[in-house]
Amino acid sequence: MGTPNLLIGLSMLGSLLYLLLIFSVLQRRGLREHSAGLLVDFVLCSWPWTLGHLALWLDGLPFLPPPLIERLLLYNALLLSIIFFHLTRTFLRRDGYSRRWWITGLVWLLVSILLGEQLLPRPNPIQPESNGALPVDTLTFWFLTIGWAAFMGSALWLSGQTYAQIQQPLHRNRITYWFTVMGLIIADALLFLTGSTTPGGGLHLIGVMIATYVILTHGLPDVRHTARRIISYLIITALTVALYTAGILATQYAFQSVPGYSSWLAGAAIALVLAIIFDPLSKMVQRLVNQFISNPTYDLRRLVQQYSANISNVLDLEQLATMAITFICNELQIRRGAVYVIHHVRRPGQDWPNDYFKLRGIVGTGEGLPPGIELPEGALQPQSPVVENLRDLPSLSQYDIDLLPKFQGTPPEEKAWLANLNMDIYVPIYASGEWIGLLTFGPKRSGDRYFDQDLDLLRTLADQTAVALENARLFDDLKYRNEKIEQLNYELSVANEKLARLDQAKSDFIGVASHELRTPMTQIRGYSDMLLDMLESDSLSPETESMMIRGMSKGVNRLEEIVNKMFEISKIDTETLDLSVEAVSIKEVIDDVVQEFDAALQERRQTLSVDNLATLPTIIADDDRLKQVFMHLVQNAIKYTPDGGRISITGRDLGEAAQRPEDAFVEIVVADTGIGLAPEELEHIFDKFYRVGDARHHSTGQTKFKGAGPGLGLTIARGIVTAHGGRIWGESRGYDEMNLPGSEFHVVLPVASSQLELISSEEFEASL
Repeated sequence: MGTPNLLIGLSMLGSLLYLLLIFSVLQRRGLREHSAGLLVDFVLCSWPWTLGHLALWLDGLPFLPPPLIERLLLYNALLLSIIFFHLTRTFLRRDGYSRRWWITGLVWLLVSILLGEQLLPRPNPIQPESNGALPVDTLTFWFLTIGWAAFMGSALWLSGQTYAQIQQPLHRNRITYWFTVMGLIIADALLFLTGSTTPGGGLHLIGVMIATYVILTHGLPDVRHTARRIISYLIITALTVALYTAGILATQYAFQSVPGYSSWLAGAAIALVLAIIFDPLSKMVQRLVNQFISNPTYDLRRLVQQYSANISNVLDLEQLATMAITFICNELQIRRGAVYVIHHVRRPGQDWPNDYFKLRGIVGTGEGLPPGIELPEGALQPQSPVVENLRDLPSLSQYDIDLLPKFQGTPPEEKAWLANLNMDIYVPIYASGEWIGLLTFGPKRSGDRYFDQDLDLLRTLADQTAVALENARLFDDLKYRNEKIEQLNYELSVANEKLARLDQAKSDFIGVASHELRTPMTQIRGYSDMLLDMLESDSLSPETESMMIRGMSKGVNRLEEIVNKMFEISKIDTETLDLSVEAVSIKEVIDDVVQEFDAALQERRQTLSVDNLATLPTIIADDDRLKQVFMHLVQNAIKYTPDGGRISITGRDLGEAAQRPEDAFVEIVVADTGIGLAPEELEHIFDKFYRVGDARHHSTGQTKFKGAGPGLGLTIARGIVTAHGGRIWGESRGYDEMNLPGSEFHVVLPVASSQLELISSEEFEASL
């Protein structure tokens, strides 16, 4: 079909083209980028593909028979599909499993070569007509074809999946070019695999050239926009030709019946008429075509004036951001947008990584930004490539951040934050040279890219926003500082109230302690003075001596009790309260406590009932510590219940519905018909030194009506219950000495757990 000279000439031309492609890749990108290295590999492997096709087409290379060339081209097709698959993954920025795919592809290629060169053990070739088995050459062909189809199909599927997932039009435009590359390469390979004669792998060469152009070129022409302009031009041209043709035919038809008809006069008349009506008619047609086919246009001056009028008098930052982003998204038909304010956080004496820009989201609107969802805050370093470009350029696209080499040094956390925003364009807002805000916009609803006129409009609107945003930001900062001051004032007042209560509690404690200590000390001193006088006068009888010693012992025991309470409080404060846990019966604990108060209950004519304790499960706890808890609770119930009142102790098993042993609890309630507690006192009765009522009305009796101690009993009870992993709280309908609403104290203890950490009320309620 050809001559050796033609083969040599075409081979040299093809080699020159491939060398130029390789040189372009090395010059523009070098080998530092993974995509550039894979592209060089793909171009190098495509070189023998084209030369092999030329040899087959021109029946050249006598030292390489056609069957061998065809077999080598089959191996080359599989190798090209493997490299192209990885090139596609890199082009689409799809990470993961790269090494696994490389190993799979190379193993597949190695097995194919061993099969093709008959280096693997195999059954003897059987003729297809004997029993339908494939000969080894056919088996190799299909093995190679399946591998090629798997890798090229995977590349096509990845491209389609990425195109469907991504919304940025510039990225979609780039993938559209890649579809063209894949189409040419797949078509060329299919022509070869089906046995068709291709003109030297020309389609593959064109695909390689387009692939090189797409990878090396950042600002690719917009396919959709170019297609619309071509269609618009063709429609306008067709309408123009139709108007001219119709005008000429109509004029000729009209002038043919006129006497003295002259063709040149008719032509002049036609030219005059068309000159008058064609220009406005052509403009009208072009405007209509652009409206329906090309990208929509808008009145820049009108939009800027209307925007400025809307935001000029707005001082509320959130309202300003809402009006600004809603107006822009509606006018430019943008899917979503958001407004961020910039706070330059400076830390004196620190190096620059501690000096950063904090981006706080004010408001977002549109698809993918549900109302009420807080915008994610971000942080950008001053020397970040993103910040440097936002400082130098009026706008920045996510497409540039993803692909331009100058953004490779962007910190990963900044890239991740920007990618999470799912925006397309970033427009900075500057006021007096300071970066104060950022407008972020997603893709358009039409799917078009942001054209120059769109970016010019966004930059103009950003400039219009600067003054209003600065005023609103200052107003918002002032409002925020006022709210912060009010919050601090409130916290200060609360702290002062707590300090006042603590100071009063300490003063009361001093008074109570002196009162509590004075009584037993006076008792001890009186008995000791009497004992000394009787000893000196030799008038001491054994009965009197025994009575005095018992009185002194009672005073000493009272002093010891007060000191022990203080010691227990110190253990609770330092979290050194020790527990000796064992299996404990709640009923036995309560019975022992009730026995201690039999005399007091008879003296005060009070009744105490115990219910539902026998059915409670045995718990793991400290027997003596639990007795302390219920001693304080029962003692308080006796003291704050008038004579003749009732006290009840009931139990409840909270673990019946528990699915795990650690979720089982028991509840014990100590209730009385006493004077009750005010709601504000329920919050403080467990505080140290806190006592209900006035210290001046204090009585030292342990079970007398309204008698009070140093204000440590409930504090100790709470500390012990907490150390067991339980909770204790009080309930009352109020304080009333006439109607006697009573009060209840609830103690909840774990069944199978001991010495648990303190759980919050929310966690406890959830466990129930």
